[in-house]
Amino acid sequence: MLLALSATATAAVSAISVRTSETSSARESMANAHKATKLLIDRANADVTRYRSETLATRKAQLKDLLMAQVGALDQLRAAVGRGELTDREARAIAEQMLFTYRYANNDYFFVFTPDMVSVVEPNPSFVGNMIDYQDANGKYFFQEFREVVLTRGDGYVDYVATRAGATLPSPKVSYVFLYKPWNWVIGTGVYLDDIDNEAATRLSTTKLSLSNALAEVKFNGEGFLFVLDQEGHVVVTPARRDLSALSNTDWGRRLSASLAGGEPSTTGEIVNFSNVAQFRNGRSEQWQFDVSSVDSSKWLLVSAVPQAELNSVGNSLAVRQIVIDAAILLVGLLIGLLSSRRIVRPVQALTSAAVALEEDRFDPGTLDRAAARNDEVGALARAFRRMASEIVERERKLRDQVTQLRVVVDRAKVEREVGEITESDFFQRLQERAEEMRRND
Repeated sequence: MLLALSATATAAVSAISVRTSETSSARESMANAHKATKLLIDRANADVTRYRSETLATRKAQLKDLLMAQVGALDQLRAAVGRGELTDREARAIAEQMLFTYRYANNDYFFVFTPDMVSVVEPNPSFVGNMIDYQDANGKYFFQEFREVVLTRGDGYVDYVATRAGATLPSPKVSYVFLYKPWNWVIGTGVYLDDIDNEAATRLSTTKLSLSNALAEVKFNGEGFLFVLDQEGHVVVTPARRDLSALSNTDWGRRLSASLAGGEPSTTGEIVNFSNVAQFRNGRSEQWQFDVSSVDSSKWLLVSAVPQAELNSVGNSLAVRQIVIDAAILLVGLLIGLLSSRRIVRPVQALTSAAVALEEDRFDPGTLDRAAARNDEVGALARAFRRMASEIVERERKLRDQVTQLRVVVDRAKVEREVGEITESDFFQRLQERAEEMRRND
């Protein structure tokens, strides 16, 4: 019984250990799939980000080169003034006309302001006059920023939004401004960036499609899958052929998305685990495990999702299998133990019975024949006991015979002694004399 209880406890502990180990392994598999996919998304987003940053850097460098060419032309005009070929007024007038009419790229132009942001050369009639308090559509005082940049650094770039000629909506724009100190002019030129943004958006759409196909190929923990949210909880990328519209169209989906977005990791690379109820499988509410991490190159959140039942299923299955194996081993062990016990106990019982029989003077050597036939220690003990018991029985038989013989001898001697005592007594002597006397009288 004790052995059975011990084996059962061992089997239970083993099963729990297997279940815990396999569940941990499943969680690790989920985390590994998450990390690998995160690297893929980072790389894809980095390509889009790199295109935009590199194109923007090239565009900015072009702005500076174009403006520096105009500055070189202004220096030539000033040189002509120094040689007496032009007056300063004439040189400035030529410069203003040259800058006013010069166009490049998509009808982009140059402008000139005083440090107080009063227009000197401005082809766009919307910016003529004192523009120091002008704001763009986002409320940015970019003319004030022009002034601050040139007065503190001499030149630099300023981002803002403006409305392109013929358009109704503002577009992102960047301008390079330079303080031409000889004439105290703030010279600048800008270029719209919507073409860069449009190309970046096209590349991002292609990236999302590639990521959608890639996510569909990621398999882990049975029905586990990955998707991407933005920081507001809106779905950005879903695995191909998987419908996650419930995340935005249902109450439970919106709550779940908000919960996942609200639990954004505080540090890049950190994975935060959530447990929440979801209805991803045929509308059935069940517990799911979610891993969430921030994507380095964007404001996206990568989410991996696995049903809690799937995480536990492998561990439970192996635990049950372990219990069955342990139970089988226990039964085999008990059977072997029982057979071994009976093989040992029976001869011992025979020896015990033989000892009792020996004590009660009814020992039969034949009762130990089976035990004595064994070739182990029990057999050696049975043979030794049978030999010893047989010797004891034989010695007792002989002793009994001797006692019987001794009793006969003792009884005969006693009779002779008593007869002697009788014949030697006075009474017997008188009887004997009387008898002889009677024989003589006859």
